[in-house]
Amino acid sequence: MSVTSVRRAVLAVLLIACVVAPSRASAASHDATEASIIRALNNARASYGLPRLRSSSGLARAAGAHSATMRRTNRIGHGDVGRRVRRYVRTRKVGENIAWMDGCNATRVVNLWLNSAPHRKIMLSRSFRRIGVGRSGSRRCFVTADFASAH
Repeated sequence: MSVTSVRRAVLAVLLIACVVAPSRASAASHDATEASIIRALNNARASYGLPRLRSSSGLARAAGAHSATMRRTNRIGHGDVGRRVRRYVRTRKVGENIAWMDGCNATRVVNLWLNSAPHRKIMLSRSFRRIGVGRSGSRRCFVTADFASAH
């Protein structure tokens, strides 16, 4: 094999690695608990015949930042959800569920939301097609789920 052929092969491998790596990085942007919350939310939606929510990195950044702020200030609240979320994504409609608990358990978080009429309404809205989940802390866990329409 000539030097030129080896260079081309190496270049091809590097190019493929560059194309594949970002998709793996974005898929791994959620930690295990955040990913479990999204799975549990999608399972709940499926039981009502609703489409799955697609994970959005912009919404995940918005949710993570909000959870970190709630933890830092030791206050739980929504604030101006629309304005805050739209700094990260373009969308017509937004919704948000938040939770605070000792420990961080995906099933408990989703069950809390399912047992609260306003939270359940957001979780089960057909208008929402994208989601981002962020949490801060493990012992004292603050969780934010930001929802957005398709556009």
